[in-house]
Amino acid sequence: MRGVCLVILSSLVLLGCHGKSSLEQQPHLVSTLKEVNVQHEPSIMEQYRIGVFTIGGWVNQAQGNHFQTIKPQHDQAAVVYLYRPDSKWNRQEIVASSLFLNSERIPSLLNNHYYWVELPAGTYRLSSSRPLGINHFQKPKYLDFTVEAGQSYFVKYDEENLATRHAVSGPLILMSERIGKNEIAFTQLKSTSFNFVAEDQQHGKVRKNAQKIKRSQYDPATDVQLVKPFKLWDPRTW
Repeated sequence: MRGVCLVILSSLVLLGCHGKSSLEQQPHLVSTLKEVNVQHEPSIMEQYRIGVFTIGGWVNQAQGNHFQTIKPQHDQAAVVYLYRPDSKWNRQEIVASSLFLNSERIPSLLNNHYYWVELPAGTYRLSSSRPLGINHFQKPKYLDFTVEAGQSYFVKYDEENLATRHAVSGPLILMSERIGKNEIAFTQLKSTSFNFVAEDQQHGKVRKNAQKIKRSQYDPATDVQLVKPFKLWDPRTW
């Protein structure tokens, strides 16, 4: 009987050590973003600000490679894909709406455009407001969302969705993985992506600012154009 008790006790000790080892292998990651209290609405400082603006798809007709899933820079990072599908409304936009993640400016979404951000597990606030020149004064629409380590998420920017137009999140919609993958498949990578995980897993260092992930070079020769791309009239071609 005494021997049986010793065997059980030894097994519990080994199990505890294994559990502790597993926890040590998955440290809590820190973000380079400032923390935001999602229990409160965006402050006045988030509504009234001065900053750069982005020309919309009517003029900015940059092209990029089509969507591909990526492996994050850190194994425990969550990947959030942001995208905006192609539509006549999006193609006619003059000034794109500005996007902010925890009050930090991230690229605006143009017509038929996607990019991604890498985040530690936690809760974040994505907000949107359309500037007038360099001035932002519009009450922002915002989406609070939570991500888990190693998971992928899809956030769609859709100004044409009547169902969410008057909602707090406005054009920002957290999509299901199935629908998100289907819709984002036709979009193009037209901007830099960002890694907001502070820990550099490869070198063991801690960064203070987000890591910029440059987009791959676009090669038109590898792209199949089903229709001729629209181009603005150029008076120099007279």
